[in-house]
Amino acid sequence: MLAARTATAFIGVARQTAAASSTAAIRSFAIRSLSAVAPSVKPACPEFSSGPCKKRPGYDVSSLVNAGTLGRSHRSKVGKARLKFAIEETKRLLGIPSDYLVGIVPASDTGAYEMAMWNMLGQRDVDIFHWESFGKGWFGDAVSHLNLRDTVRVNEYTADYGAIPDLGAANKDHDVCFTFNGTTSGVRVPEGCDFIADDRTGLTLCDATSACFAMNMPWEKLDVTTFSWQKVLGGGASFRRP
Repeated sequence: MLAARTATAFIGVARQTAAASSTAAIRSFAIRSLSAVAPSVKPACPEFSSGPCKKRPGYDVSSLVNAGTLGRSHRSKVGKARLKFAIEETKRLLGIPSDYLVGIVPASDTGAYEMAMWNMLGQRDVDIFHWESFGKGWFGDAVSHLNLRDTVRVNEYTADYGAIPDLGAANKDHDVCFTFNGTTSGVRVPEGCDFIADDRTGLTLCDATSACFAMNMPWEKLDVTTFSWQKVLGGGASFRRP
């Protein structure tokens, strides 16, 4: 219904424009009207988005029943055991160093990253790199909610969708916030994260929710990393790992 109303509005504009002999406006109308036409070519699997993604091959919901966890609290004996198992397997599968801690928290990857920001930023100046919507949100948190600019310098490095900012501007003595792989832009950092100094004194806070389990993670460069089951593993919403 909305699409039909929108198309009618475009036609009205086109008629008025044609009466005024505006060639540019007619071209604009023609381009805009294309958006109402269904695409002729579609992806083989449309189940990918900024939200929940496709389940892994061979997934069957009956596995949840067999695990004996349905309807059980995460505080129960079986709930705690499954959380412990998930943490240990995550660490093993991703090759996370033994001296790193892995935790499961609620509130989505957004909540996990904000937990890290709220608890770890503010001691040093901060360099924030963003080139898509989620990274921009972390910058907004830093300056509008944490008000970090009241106490430290917050440097913003940004680029348009499809591009990436100058990562070489990262200061090894600053805390650095960035997204490993832009969920909404599809642009990722270079392999190895060589823009992060090995002798840094600042912390690196990495949002890797569209990278973990899909890309090589240079853990030695990543001090704090948040990610989700939701993207690459196609898990349900809410629980995230920092």
